[in-house]
Amino acid sequence: MNRRIGVPLFVIVLSAITGGCAKDEGPLFIPTPQPPGEPIDTAYFSLEVVPIFIEHCWVCHPDMGGLDLSPTAAHASLVGVTSTNHAPAVRVVPGDPMASVLWHKVSQSTEYGLPMPPNETYLSSSELQTIRNWIEQGAMDN
Repeated sequence: MNRRIGVPLFVIVLSAITGGCAKDEGPLFIPTPQPPGEPIDTAYFSLEVVPIFIEHCWVCHPDMGGLDLSPTAAHASLVGVTSTNHAPAVRVVPGDPMASVLWHKVSQSTEYGLPMPPNETYLSSSELQTIRNWIEQGAMDN
């Protein structure tokens, strides 16, 4: 083989092999450090987020399409779970609301179809902020 062709070809093949081995682990949640002395308003899933689901979502999602928003099943049904209707998108990506189907659905985005809740019964700005804070803070089951 001609040496001028062989070296670039080897580099291309090596790049293709090593690039194909890379595994996408998805977004990594790294909390933003708070300045010393600044209070952190932690969003609590069981005390703040679940009541929003009960008031606005649970009537239609007691266990519909694998999405159970009941108090005992909501966290396991949302966090890190691939959306049934929008795969490979994930329902809730800890630390990243914009990558979370739930955030798009409740914030009236049409990125993933019909916004929720339906019939123009929107969540209040404080309810939306609570859900966003919870996702940004790692979507903990607290």
